[in-house]
Amino acid sequence: MASTSRAGDAGPAKKWPGRMGIVVLQFDDGTAGHFTHAFPILEKYGLKGSFGVVTGNLGRSGSLAPDQVAEMHQAGHEIHDHTLDHNAAMWGDPSRKAEWAEHTEKSLKILRDLGITTRGWNHPGGKGSQWTSELHEFLLPGYDYVAGRVNLKPEERYNIHWNLKDHPFSLGYGGLGSIPRRDSIDASRDDIAGVKTRIADGIQQGLVVIPLWHTVKDEDGTAWGVEEICKFVRRHNLPTMLMADAVRAIQHPRAYFDEQVEQIANPGFLCDYDENGRPDGYEGCRYASDDIRDTAGGLVAEFESGGATWIYGPEPGATRFSLRARSAEGKPCKLVVTMTSTEIDKDYRYRFGEPRQVLAADLGATWSEHEAEVTVGPEVDRIRIVVETSPLGKIQVSRLSWRRSP
Repeated sequence: MASTSRAGDAGPAKKWPGRMGIVVLQFDDGTAGHFTHAFPILEKYGLKGSFGVVTGNLGRSGSLAPDQVAEMHQAGHEIHDHTLDHNAAMWGDPSRKAEWAEHTEKSLKILRDLGITTRGWNHPGGKGSQWTSELHEFLLPGYDYVAGRVNLKPEERYNIHWNLKDHPFSLGYGGLGSIPRRDSIDASRDDIAGVKTRIADGIQQGLVVIPLWHTVKDEDGTAWGVEEICKFVRRHNLPTMLMADAVRAIQHPRAYFDEQVEQIANPGFLCDYDENGRPDGYEGCRYASDDIRDTAGGLVAEFESGGATWIYGPEPGATRFSLRARSAEGKPCKLVVTMTSTEIDKDYRYRFGEPRQVLAADLGATWSEHEAEVTVGPEVDRIRIVVETSPLGKIQVSRLSWRRSP
């Protein structure tokens, strides 16, 4: 599809007919290019970034100067504590609590002397980086939130205590990596296209999506990449927040959405912001040709067997799932929709569920409507919805809906 939006710009989250996630533009380590390149680009597009500053490096070669950090803070950008010296191994060792306290006191004093009171602590990654219950308890009195990516095992909670209960957002940090760092992703146009797709999909699925840069330079293309992402976000008026404000949104979701809001990704298949020919938030499907319409009206997507979407931070309770569908080839086929839940326990560890069938129906050449009642437990962090057909083939779908029952 050539159009980037089937209904104009999405607008702020409060005005969107369904849920949308949040984009947080994150810059880590306090490298010099954050001021010389990223800061003016953000200002050019009227966007604000969240900067994790290694306070002990301020004023050193290749790092931000203290007055530069103060200037960015005064311009409305967020500065959070990325520790005194980025000593990942120290913060992963609970036996070094005395050093934790000493480093924290020094780091916060450096920021206070610049007129900055921070709410956030940014976990240093690298060798020895670990998230522990002792570190959790140590940080709670002094900070409102923690961001980071550690304990990179499938069963571990590497997003650190951001997935709070009873909220319509979930944190999408893993998978984006450092974007577009030269040593991680070559900042070519193809790579930036991939970043745009991750943002477009995540924003529709209800994620807090965090593109992250460490270095920002002209010579390796990262400055160009920052500008491309800023243009993309501004062009489509995607909801953006500082990290501290995103945390507040997570903690107070009813300021943004009520319980009965449409939760399915991209309601009505209205948006293709990344212009890849498929509705944002979905995989294994494409827009049907422009001459194909549901008899009840609305845009149509053509799903391969295995086409899917995610709902992050689903509303708990009784939920109505529905869709309209028909066989794309006009031949009879069986439709089966499965749901897989990922839960999070009291220790912030993931439990991966097994797929379960929530809907089955016989399809033919004419449009038919199908629905099912689903119960979502309060511990569910995300749900994957998969459309399958037998025999294998394509089906046409419109008016997908996942909405909390009144």
